[in-house]
Amino acid sequence: MENETEKRERLQRLLTHAERAGATRAAILPAHCVLVEEQLAAFCRHPRCPFWGLSLSCPPHVAGPEGFRRLLRVCREVLVLRLEVQACSLQGEERPQVFRLLHELVATVEQRARALGYRDAAGFAGGSCKASFCADTTECRVLAGRGRCRYPDQARSSLSGQGVNVGTLMRAAGWDGELFASGNEMSWLAGLVLLPSMDSR
Repeated sequence: MENETEKRERLQRLLTHAERAGATRAAILPAHCVLVEEQLAAFCRHPRCPFWGLSLSCPPHVAGPEGFRRLLRVCREVLVLRLEVQACSLQGEERPQVFRLLHELVATVEQRARALGYRDAAGFAGGSCKASFCADTTECRVLAGRGRCRYPDQARSSLSGQGVNVGTLMRAAGWDGELFASGNEMSWLAGLVLLPSMDSR
């Protein structure tokens, strides 16, 4: 069984990888710091997000708060990451590409976690994969029954669709939780990688 020193070293390697891969900030938090709220997931539907139901990684095709809580129960730690960007990039034509960068970053960190022994690590990212990866197609290939996802190694499930309170998560990591701080030209996007305990297999 892994001792605490080995565990800390493993988690530090994962943090280092996240920062080298492009995360502005990254932190390991106890799983109980992740607050999941039904109402936050409900916002995807009312008022309806324009990407509601358009991809396998968005509601109603995700496990949602109840399923996400089940995943959290077998985790002692999670890795939260933050990608800081120009605020204007979240409101213009650059928005899909910025969120794509986030998804790719989260996927990279998830894959590294698996390589380090967290074989059931699962990444979640803000934003819809439909907008960032498949905006040029009328429908999700998987939902249409026409094949597999075109970007299985890059696109990740919606963090919002799970009901995760991202502002609370930012503050738990010791970071500012305000998305658009007054007078600030910068904003941020968030990602989360669940790290199921190795002894939960």
